[in-house]
Amino acid sequence: MERQDLAGTALVVYSALGFGLIPIFALFAYRGGINLPTLLLIRFALTAPLLLAVIALRRRPAALPRAAWPALALLGICYTLQSGTYFAAIRYIPVSLATLILYSYPAFVVLLAVGVEHAPLAAGTVPALVLSLAGVALVLGASFKGIDLTGVLLALAASLVYSGYVTLSNRLLRKVAVLPATAFVCLFCALAFAGLGAATGGLDFGFAPSAWPPILALILVSTIGAILAFFGGLKRVGPTRAALISMVEPLFTIGFSMLLFRESLTARQALGGVLILAGAAWVTASRRPAMSGRRAAPGRR
Repeated sequence: MERQDLAGTALVVYSALGFGLIPIFALFAYRGGINLPTLLLIRFALTAPLLLAVIALRRRPAALPRAAWPALALLGICYTLQSGTYFAAIRYIPVSLATLILYSYPAFVVLLAVGVEHAPLAAGTVPALVLSLAGVALVLGASFKGIDLTGVLLALAASLVYSGYVTLSNRLLRKVAVLPATAFVCLFCALAFAGLGAATGGLDFGFAPSAWPPILALILVSTIGAILAFFGGLKRVGPTRAALISMVEPLFTIGFSMLLFRESLTARQALGGVLILAGAAWVTASRRPAMSGRRAAPGRR
């Protein structure tokens, strides 16, 4: 059992590292001249068939019930919007700041659960939400001086949309296999970005070859590898522990952004980040009874 717990913890930590590196790889890809819609089209267009190949190698059924298609399409819309707003935000504000704003989503998930699903508030949830929202206020400051408002609004939009995505997936996908659902959502995202790119003329495949290594790392390390590692760890340690361990994800993002891009946080922003992550961890822990029977959301950022 100890060995299984250790393996599960290692898998979830790796998944957090992979997901935490998503904006880092995206920034390196941007340096190669690729634009946002082209990057996300390539990411999802390659991820979907690779996930289906993994399912086939595991000899698992890939078919999904027709009744689930509308819900999955709605999840695809949410994932498209979330990816688009988050990847756009890091072009306007530092990765560390965008990540801290994004990680206010557990507070919005709880608010949606209470407002939409009429779920009861667990003990400690209200102070945890206050903690997270106070952290957001500290990170942003009162005047937004020196912060690009466009990037802030995009990061907040990503957080709000992702909270809706998590809420929908928990509500609608309890009886659907997660990997095929993730492949479907990625396929929908690819079609969405292809359509948007074609309609706006935004697709441009003339980027430099130097963009390909971070693109492939984004797909293999931070999407497929991270997803498989997360669900592998989930089986071994359970949903509550997996969710709590995953809270190290923004620490990886912030650490690498500071190391590679010389980003820094003010003392106020660092304190706000601590409050956001503490509140998110508190919310996750306080929802333990409700989470025990839930499936994890397909895919991540």
